[in-house]
This record gives sequence, C-alpha cells and structure tokens, in this order.
Amino acid sequence: MSRRQERKNTSFRRRAKIREPYDVVLIVCEDEKTEPNYFNALKNELRLSNANIRICGRECGSAPKSVVEFAKQEFKKDPVYDRIFCVFDKDRHETYSKALDMVRSTRLPSGKEIKAITTVPCFEFWLLLHFKDTARPYVPAGGNSACGLVMRDLKKFMPNYEKGQNDVFVRTYGSINYAITCAKQLEKRQETAGTDNPSTKVHHLVEYLQNLKKQVY
Repeated sequence: MSRRQERKNTSFRRRAKIREPYDVVLIVCEDEKTEPNYFNALKNELRLSNANIRICGRECGSAPKSVVEFAKQEFKKDPVYDRIFCVFDKDRHETYSKALDMVRSTRLPSGKEIKAITTVPCFEFWLLLHFKDTARPYVPAGGNSACGLVMRDLKKFMPNYEKGQNDVFVRTYGSINYAITCAKQLEKRQETAGTDNPSTKVHHLVEYLQNLKKQVY
C-alpha cells in the first residue's frame, strides 16, 4: 500500500470517529442477531451516526446478568456513553431479576443513565404488537414455552419469521407507531393490574432513538 493510500485510510478512520452533537449511546442485547439486527436497522433508518450509537450482542452472552455486566465493563473502559440500554427478555432466564437489580443499583456519573429494556416473555412480543393489540398472558402450555407461543402468534402475521432474520425491521417498520401506542397502553394497564405478563419496554428505546437528533435543535 502506498503512503498516499495509507494517509487516505487514516484520514477516513479519523473522520468516521467524529461524533454528532447528540447523546453517545451503548445498546447491549442478549441475543446475538435478532435484537442487534433490529436496532441496527432502526439506527440506519433514522440516519443516526455509527460514532454515536454502538450496538452489541454477540460479545456479551445470552444471560440478562451478563448483558448488564458487559455494559458496565464497557462504560468503565470508556465512560463516553451518555445512555446505556440493556436489552433482555424474561423468558426462562434465571438471572432476569438479578439483572434488574443490578441496573437499579448501578450509579453512573451525573447526567448519565443505564436502563433495562425488557420484554416479557420475549422480544417477539414487541414485534407482535406491530400487528395486534393484546394483553393476553403467555405461560408454557402444550409442550410449548411462553416464547414459543408468542412465536406461534407472530407467525400468523409473519409466516416465515425466524430468529436472526435480517429483514424483520423492514417487515414491521410500517406499523412501528401502532406498536408504540399498543405498548404504552399495555404498560399502563399492567401497572394497574400489578403484572408484567406480557409487557415490553422496547418502545422507550425506540422513541428515544427517534427523538435523538432533536437534541441539537
């Protein structure tokens, strides 16, 4: 490689690291494909800077506790992040409650936040809300897990859905505002009812990203 090309590549890397004047965000997901693919597609749709938004999945393992531990370690290594979002499901994870406790007890410097973005029983419930407003609880039945039953209902609207697909965001984005409305209404109902089955907080992260650029105006 010529010196001129080396200088050109170095210059490109420097430009790529320049951040926009809005929050620097770390999103850590328990799943290595489904959630990272979804949020990367949302980031691209909203034209958010790669230098501002970092999305992890494969690096942190699949247990909720490991998601939070990884997020805290990354912040310790580089405390540049203004917001940290830990995305994980309840499903049958043994460390779900522990992960929530870890998030609640974590104290970051003033002005910085760490939040748990949970879904009960699994992320597919958030996807289901793009097509159906439902508060029916999901419990294991007929040899199916709670998440398996959510998947069954989702496939009524997305027959070929499988975890890890790259086109999930594209197939649901047209109804994202409907899903946000359903999630907000469900959140209020479940708070009154004192239950989290089913529930999702993904809409909080989605709306945050949608409004991120407004910080500079």
